Amino acid sequence: MKLCILSCLYPNKCAGCDEIIDDGKDLCEYCRLRINNVNYGKLCLKCGLQKEYCRCAFREFRFRAALGVFKNDGIARMAYYSYKLGKNEKLAAFFAQKAARAVKTVFADVSFDAVVCVPTAHRSKLKRGFDHNEGIALRLANFLGVKYLRGALKAKHFRPLQHKSSFSKRLENVRGKYYTDKRINLDRVLLFDDISTTGATLDECAKELMFAGVKEVYCVTVLATYPKKRINGGK
Repeated sequence: MKLCILSCLYPNKCAGCDEIIDDGKDLCEYCRLRINNVNYGKLCLKCGLQKEYCRCAFREFRFRAALGVFKNDGIARMAYYSYKLGKNEKLAAFFAQKAARAVKTVFADVSFDAVVCVPTAHRSKLKRGFDHNEGIALRLANFLGVKYLRGALKAKHFRPLQHKSSFSKRLENVRGKYYTDKRINLDRVLLFDDISTTGATLDECAKELMFAGVKEVYCVTVLATYPKKRINGGK
């Protein structure tokens, strides 16, 4: 009876459209069918964007390959911010499962030793009351059957927030921001972050992991931000 009353007072809602759905579900069928998945068959496996938006001609990345699970728009963005800002923590498993499935598909021939996540700023953790990156990364490691290296990367906290910065400022902001304080002698590590816009954060973290002894770094993000215009003419 108590559970029934709670369900009436606090019904389970779709993270994409806020419609009431059955308990135990994350998205309604409408949103599940229309969430904007990345087309893995058309990816540039270096920068992680679809080939017509490939940014590899403009900069070199130190990570081996990258992958964004969803495009940073529409239902995927709404659902993710329901998790990150709305503290809808049950969605961590949903995004981790989607990321694990994408990794197993795109990086099918790669054997990972561990999962590491980009560290969340201390002020963000205090503000939100939880670590949104670690919440997904820990579950991602479980789905992949590998260990999760908690605290492998650390961050200094004197830089501006990335989402408030321009493209050139984003590149500048991350220089020297991340560091490791121990050796990580592993062959391949999967680096997780929530959103990739320029690839600057992933690249800087990959550099630090490689300095610590990791031979190859692969990256996966929940959301990938695409330029408004196609870079390679849509070819």
